[in-house]
Amino acid sequence: MNKNRKELLELSMGKLFIKMAIPAMIGMIAVGLYNMVDAIFVGQLVSSAGVGAIVVAYNITLLNTAVSMLLAMGAMSVLSRALGEKDTDTINKLFGNVFIGVLILSLILTIIVYNFASPMLAFIGAKEEILTLGTKYLKIISLGFVFSALGPALNFLIRGEGQMKVAMKIITLGIVINLVLDPILIGVFNMGIAGAALATIISQAFVVIGDLIYFQSGKSVIKISKHSFKISFDIMPNILNVGFSGMVMQIMPAIQMSIMFKVLSNYGGNESIIIMGTSYRVMMFAFISLWGIAQGVQPIIGANYGAKKFERVKKALITFTQISTVIAGILWLSFMLFSKTIMSWFITDPTLVQAGVGRFRIFLGIFILYGIMSMSIVFFQGIGKGSKAAILVTGRQIFFFIPIVLLLPKAIGETGAWLAMPLGDLLTILMSGFLILKEFANINNKINECNSGTLAKQKL
Repeated sequence: MNKNRKELLELSMGKLFIKMAIPAMIGMIAVGLYNMVDAIFVGQLVSSAGVGAIVVAYNITLLNTAVSMLLAMGAMSVLSRALGEKDTDTINKLFGNVFIGVLILSLILTIIVYNFASPMLAFIGAKEEILTLGTKYLKIISLGFVFSALGPALNFLIRGEGQMKVAMKIITLGIVINLVLDPILIGVFNMGIAGAALATIISQAFVVIGDLIYFQSGKSVIKISKHSFKISFDIMPNILNVGFSGMVMQIMPAIQMSIMFKVLSNYGGNESIIIMGTSYRVMMFAFISLWGIAQGVQPIIGANYGAKKFERVKKALITFTQISTVIAGILWLSFMLFSKTIMSWFITDPTLVQAGVGRFRIFLGIFILYGIMSMSIVFFQGIGKGSKAAILVTGRQIFFFIPIVLLLPKAIGETGAWLAMPLGDLLTILMSGFLILKEFANINNKINECNSGTLAKQKL
């Protein structure tokens, strides 16, 4: 624990970026590849409707991801601050809260989703072939909800203690297995979309196994014993306070895209849903690399905030935001220049690809600013102010996106639906800048208080 803590509190931001953010980014990209790979193989080996089915079903699976994030992100924040404060008792209680909590909630969701898969998909706009394929995929994928939630949740604990490379290797193992199994099960065994779902479940089970092997190896700062598999209710409120924003981050996109699919279903039918499914899949995959950088900075912010090194907290946020924005800019330029090529990875119909290029560019129009949004959210999670992170996440949907997507299409047609997300996100980014400036003012007051206390001691 001492070595990890020392590095978080003392290494330069450049070295911390290499140690923390790059492995976290690679690990998160590997997570995103699960659905990305499924969509590509299904699009090429099954049908374009299969891509739409996976994306629509993905909105339902986000409920399970939300369960994982509720406990994982909260526990990660608590862990990083506990490392800064040298609170061993809290550190050793975290595993049980995450393991048992995720296990119970995921099993409940499995029962609900498996039994109501078809009506849930129909409610958010799935029709005809997309509904049929989506129901088949969702029923199977729901049987692996425990693995798909538990693997990432335990992996977040590994990241929280600063072991980004270990977390990355475990997640990468899962995606490699998925990459191997997808073409075999979908194509060779002719299982179609069911093969994609089964490949994902098997690969995610290996991630859980990898996480558990690490915790049992003795290398973790979290000590595992037979008493670890229980919930410690004394630290649960702190976990839930921060983790709530992480949960909302998963639920809100599900609500967001459900509304979007419903609106597009009314204006453009299955063709618009397929184009949106492709655009959204690309956006989420690209965003997850920025989110990986954000996850890399959260332990740094949390540990330094817990150790009252407030100047380093500010420096970490500013430095990592600058790097994230540069990466976002490179990705944005790629989207604008190579829209047709990227869309053809998922859609084999050239007419449909051509029809979607303009809408694709509108949808990803402000991606260059997404690094700012992700950093703002993890900043508040890292310092333990989950309520402000939740304001950003919920405000993005409730205050901005939902009113825009319901009203703008009535004025300008389907284009209004495609503009809704970039416009809502732009307003969210402006709000995050305002909240950050206010928090920096609070941090500056803390710095002045610390400096005043140090001067007083020197005089004595």
